Amino acid sequence: MASNVLTSLSLTFLVAGVTLFITAYVLSRRAGRYQRGMQALLQLSNSNLELLDLPTAAWPVLQAAGWSSLTWDGDWYGQRVQGCLGELPDQTTATTESLQSFEVMGGGEARLRLDFLHGVPRGEERLFANHLAQVFVLLLETRLRERTGALSAALAERARLSLYLQHDMRNLAQWVSWVGADFVQAASSESLMVVAQRLQANAPFALERAQRLMAALGNDQQASVPRPMALRGALEQAARLAGIEVSIEGNATAWVAPELLERALDNLLSNLAAAWRDGVTVGPSAEIDTATTPESGACTRIALTCPLPPGGMDIPPEKLFEPFASGRPGGLGLGLYQARHCLQEAGGELRATVSQRQLQFTLLLPLPHQDHRKDVSIKPTV
Repeated sequence: MASNVLTSLSLTFLVAGVTLFITAYVLSRRAGRYQRGMQALLQLSNSNLELLDLPTAAWPVLQAAGWSSLTWDGDWYGQRVQGCLGELPDQTTATTESLQSFEVMGGGEARLRLDFLHGVPRGEERLFANHLAQVFVLLLETRLRERTGALSAALAERARLSLYLQHDMRNLAQWVSWVGADFVQAASSESLMVVAQRLQANAPFALERAQRLMAALGNDQQASVPRPMALRGALEQAARLAGIEVSIEGNATAWVAPELLERALDNLLSNLAAAWRDGVTVGPSAEIDTATTPESGACTRIALTCPLPPGGMDIPPEKLFEPFASGRPGGLGLGLYQARHCLQEAGGELRATVSQRQLQFTLLLPLPHQDHRKDVSIKPTV
């Protein structure tokens, strides 16, 4: 009888020992995999990857940790971004225990919502996976804050107006180079006369911008006062300075400071003007009218359609308004960023869509209602 009891206890201790050994071995393997995944994520923090490329780069580590899908959706400097890695989550089977959501914010300019779906709702495997997901989100937040901090540092060092001035001077210098090229290429008296007449027509607009630049450089800044502006005339003037022809339909009047509207249009047209001047693509066209949008209510609208060059754009659509992102060699990457901020400062908005080899900008501006004239906040600008 006693021997049977001892035998049973021995077997019990043996089974318990084997179970503990197997459990320790499994936990050790999972901990090692977790440590390797953590090191791989930390290495991404030192990489030169673009921020929006980080989810794809980190996905093999997250998938190995047990995450079955990663989806993200949000606003990236005025452009909608979204994506999915892994299997699309089934909303009918996904539970609050298996779904983990995070919000990543970047100074009001960028916002991403990330949803992780895990196949194992509990246990140490889920705990390790949660830690890896949190490290990845922290990596995204850190990189986004670095970008936001870089922009803030640039704005603080050179000041917002100096950035505007720098790009305004570049646009004016570009116009001077185009005028010089037109005169150099004039091979006959007739073509020389055509170029001279074009210069005479554009000279008043260029003179106005040059005088405003000199006043700003001399610290003689003028207050920017909104007033009714005919959008057709402003768009035609900006197109002439860019040396291109824009087919325009319709007209409308907006309530906007002339300097802000001119800077926005100059930056928009100068970005692709080289392709249009060279005749690589069909010229741009524009429709001007009034509209009602859920965000802006009743407003004026310019729909500027720009055919893309045969090679397409050198910059992804979601990065069009991102500061310091340029698709041109030697570009500052601030033209479209400043154009959007000018319209926002004027109480409007600038959006962009890419479809069927076309890039369309939509400019929304306030209507010249009577209530705009009663209380106008005056801001110094260039």
